[in-house]
Amino acid sequence: MQKLKINLFILTLALLLTKAQAGESLFGVSNHSLGLLQTNYSAGGMGRSYEMASSDSLQINYMNFALWADFSRTAYSVKGGYKAAFGEDGIRNRYFNDVAGFENGFILIPIMKKELVFGAGLMPYTYIEQRLRTTSTDSIARELLLKGGLSKAVLNFSYRAFTNMGIGLGLEYNFGSLQKNFRLENNQELTAPLKLNYDYRFYGFNMVGSAFYRPLNRLTLGLSFRPAFTLKVRIDPNTVSEEVNKSTLTSLTLPAQWNGGAEYRLNKRLVTGLDVLYQDWQNGYRLSSGQTDPYQSKYFRIGAGLERRPSPKLFTNFPERLDYRVGFFYSRLSQKSRENFIPEYGFSFGCSFPLQRFRSRIDFAGVVGRRGNLDNNRYQETFVNFGISINAIETWFVNVED
Repeated sequence: MQKLKINLFILTLALLLTKAQAGESLFGVSNHSLGLLQTNYSAGGMGRSYEMASSDSLQINYMNFALWADFSRTAYSVKGGYKAAFGEDGIRNRYFNDVAGFENGFILIPIMKKELVFGAGLMPYTYIEQRLRTTSTDSIARELLLKGGLSKAVLNFSYRAFTNMGIGLGLEYNFGSLQKNFRLENNQELTAPLKLNYDYRFYGFNMVGSAFYRPLNRLTLGLSFRPAFTLKVRIDPNTVSEEVNKSTLTSLTLPAQWNGGAEYRLNKRLVTGLDVLYQDWQNGYRLSSGQTDPYQSKYFRIGAGLERRPSPKLFTNFPERLDYRVGFFYSRLSQKSRENFIPEYGFSFGCSFPLQRFRSRIDFAGVVGRRGNLDNNRYQETFVNFGISINAIETWFVNVED
């Protein structure tokens, strides 16, 4: 009982600390932008660059909720991470941005063992925090601060309809905010600087469907679909004008998203897989009745990798109990820069350490990549991501017959 209370306290604390963290990039800075999209991989999926069809009895799948039906006992997972971007522009100005913190938290409770599972959690969608400052030749200083992003709270039921097939249906509540602070200051005069502050608050529901299918004993296919949905947006200005300060209510439409993937077991310990993610932002991102200029591109991501899973033997040396992963990915961001799409590519790596044999694990992952191109885009960035997930299986609810 004491162990249960400790685990519940750790899980609750982690979920309370969870907030959207999607990394830093000047490519996400634009009018009405909420930053770059976040791929919601667990640390394990992050290390191998795919997760849509990956099933592991010690690792909660963050991308395909239907695979939660593989769990026979209560499980929980929390993830934290660090992301940084080192960039430069066409005239060799350099910049550095980073962000760190908790990112995701999930808990699964089997209602019917390996058949019907209920799960809940929090995950990020976008995040942005940037301060831009320029000073013109007439000593006019202009400063813009952007800070905020979107998160999702998820409630999902996963059901195994047949031995080799399962489905998932989830309800997501989207929430978040964006603060835009403008400051205009004349350095040659003693007048007070002009300040314009706008607070955008987003909220709304949407659905997500997922499925997996095993046509062969070694092959798993995964699919998820999130239809286009609309969020309410409340805008609260804070300026020197009483007329401008009136609160307004508008809407934001986000595009549908298709995710698909496959995983194939080469042998008892070696597996390989592939993910493809797609969103049509050209017809998706709309604030009020107008479409913002930067979102005129289709988001596309492909990732593939290889994983060597730990030895199933009960008594073996420590290196044989580790899980090793490596992968690579390529994507086109949803924004454009200089009327050209923004490429992103890199490689990933990771490993898992057992905390308790067959019951819990800690996953480490790293990503090194490049975003943008100086010849075609305004900026070029080299970025690094590091993630850590703690996964645990607990015997909370067991029938006497078990």
